[in-house]
Amino acid sequence: RSQTQVSQRPASLTVTEGGTATLHCNYTASNFNSLQWYRQKPNASPEKVLILYLDGKETEKNFFGSLATGKRIGVLNVSNSQAEDSATYYCAVEAQCEEPVRGADRNPQCS
Repeated sequence: RSQTQVSQRPASLTVTEGGTATLHCNYTASNFNSLQWYRQKPNASPEKVLILYLDGKETEKNFFGSLATGKRIGVLNVSNSQAEDSATYYCAVEAQCEEPVRGADRNPQCS
């Protein structure tokens, strides 16, 4: 079984206060479960920003995420950034058969 590949662009990004930023995340998982956006501040643990499970959009504060599973791409937009938004952002993809979600009400079948 092949391991899911995830690539993010840009790899690093600097945004000024009040500015906007866009990050793209491409993945190879065919047995997709969720795409997760995190941010990590220096000397701190990663903090979850948004989780996307299906095609569509999700908004949390000044973060807007969208997902197109057919194209295997997720996008995170940060708008009107605040000083506390200064961090390293990255995406993660969970594939059903690599790490099923705990408490899921289904048992994914993998080929």
